[in-house]
Amino acid sequence: MSDPIDKRRVDTYEGDRQGPVRIREGVPYSDRDTTLSLLPGAAVGEWLADNHAFIRGRLLDCGCGNRPYAAWYAPLIEGSVGLDAQRAHEVDVVGFADSLPFADETFDTVLCTEVLEHVTNAELCVAELFRVTRPGGYVLVTVPYLYPTHELPYDFRRFTHLGLLSVLQRAGFDEVVVEAKGGLGLLVSHYIVLAIVNLLDGIGRKLGLRRRVTQGRRTRPFLWAPQEARIRMRRIPRKVKGSAERASLGYMAVGRRP
Repeated sequence: MSDPIDKRRVDTYEGDRQGPVRIREGVPYSDRDTTLSLLPGAAVGEWLADNHAFIRGRLLDCGCGNRPYAAWYAPLIEGSVGLDAQRAHEVDVVGFADSLPFADETFDTVLCTEVLEHVTNAELCVAELFRVTRPGGYVLVTVPYLYPTHELPYDFRRFTHLGLLSVLQRAGFDEVVVEAKGGLGLLVSHYIVLAIVNLLDGIGRKLGLRRRVTQGRRTRPFLWAPQEARIRMRRIPRKVKGSAERASLGYMAVGRRP
């Protein structure tokens, strides 16, 4: 049975949600109109693109939010179902990741991005992902590590790369490969962007502005232009080595159900 705090989330959560990704050369990058810090999304998008061969058949988008990746994965699959704990236009099924309302072995692919930190029982959630995945199917999971709290009050935990590997393997997944959302460089860049955002919006509040400064069309390019330049220069490093073993924004894993 789901925890009562999860049940309240259906009607009470009003946080920001990521808009549809911008697909460039087959890579789903974060939408700069809805996302101020683009680099974490670039790491995830490049990882998804490199692992597109594991996305096939019938797909479950677990904890889909606004379903930002739908336009990207649609050509790769036969059909999809979007599940989330909050009602939204893009959500097909309102439900909880620790008690999925689907029969065993329903999906060939399960996509679960930035969800495990928000459930009260991550072990049970991963067990459910395993249960609904067909033999030979794959799960693709992303989690935060050194990342700010978000979607309050539903942010409960963080995962190291070893923690993510362990929870997937103990659920029964094999051939698990874990990668990082960059290392120390990406981590510092992300927090610099957040500091600038907080500074500008703080100034706006002191001036009595009704709208956040960083929501303005003239302001946003100053935030995303340097990040776009960095993304176009080279891909985000994802190997779990060096600083990424201890200081990454998060980790991403592909696992197979035997």
